Amino acid sequence: MIKAYIRVSSEGQNTARQRKALKAAGCAVFYEEKVSGKNTDRPELQRMLAELEEGDVVIVHEISRLSRSVKDLIDIVERIKEKGASLKSLGEAWLDTTSDNPMNEFLLNIFGSLAQLERGLTLKRQREGIEIAKKEGKFKGRKLEVTEGGKKSEKAAQAIEWYKEGKSVRTICKTLSIGTGTLYRLLEREGFK
Repeated sequence: MIKAYIRVSSEGQNTARQRKALKAAGCAVFYEEKVSGKNTDRPELQRMLAELEEGDVVIVHEISRLSRSVKDLIDIVERIKEKGASLKSLGEAWLDTTSDNPMNEFLLNIFGSLAQLERGLTLKRQREGIEIAKKEGKFKGRKLEVTEGGKKSEKAAQAIEWYKEGKSVRTICKTLSIGTGTLYRLLEREGFK
């Protein structure tokens, strides 16, 4: 069976482009999620890996959709191979483990490393930009607590509700894609600290 793995980094991003291309490539089953690719702790990725059967082919739109880290990428590919399944990428024609070609493994390591380097450089540039903006007094951080008219945003309201229910700070921050500092500032403004 041909299975598709689709991932975007955040709720605001659209998966339609990936879905259309993967459907045209013959995918019958889709595993789709909107979550960061910084680690392999992704529900749909884990479900896909668990449900793989011998002879299945996993197709991704591009290698960065599967993983942002060379180590994780290699681990995922090994888990796919252990199931007797294989992996292909639409964006990188060289990524095709359906045949036992040592060149594919070599290229997988090279291009996986390049994807990891690109991500690292992007984060470095982002941190540098934030530092400059802070020094110039232009950086305000994420606006979480209020929207128009002084009402709480949906994220802020959800964070406060979950905190009252006893959910951990880590879970709240991870689920809502907010920093712990942002959450603690919100809770302090709400009188929890």
